Amino acid sequence: MSRKRQVPFLSGRLDIWAAAVVYALGQINFLFGRSFEPYVSATDLCDFFGTSQSTTSQKAKKIRDMFKIRHFNEEFSTERVQNENPFNDFVMVNGLIVPISTFMKMLENREVKLRKELELEDEDLETEEK
Repeated sequence: MSRKRQVPFLSGRLDIWAAAVVYALGQINFLFGRSFEPYVSATDLCDFFGTSQSTTSQKAKKIRDMFKIRHFNEEFSTERVQNENPFNDFVMVNGLIVPISTFMKMLENREVKLRKELELEDEDLETEEK
């Protein structure tokens, strides 16, 4: 934070910034989603800190933008969210997003092909030696 040119925490109420930090982290970890545990409504969170939801969400956006915090961010997401990341099952190959299962099949096919080529070369070498 201290490396940033303009530190937004230097102005404004500290309780709003504290609420905004929790709000920002809650947003990327689905804290406000009713189908997730733990669940807290944004209103309840702001009421706990005694802050306005509008102001708190604006400050939370500043925090998310400043630190480039997004959903499934490895540094700020909970372990549960990281484990449930739908992108965990994909890899990028030559600029294309491919399911890991497909990529593994591609690797296996390449391995089989290389083994066949190497066996042929070994046979060729044995023939030349005789």
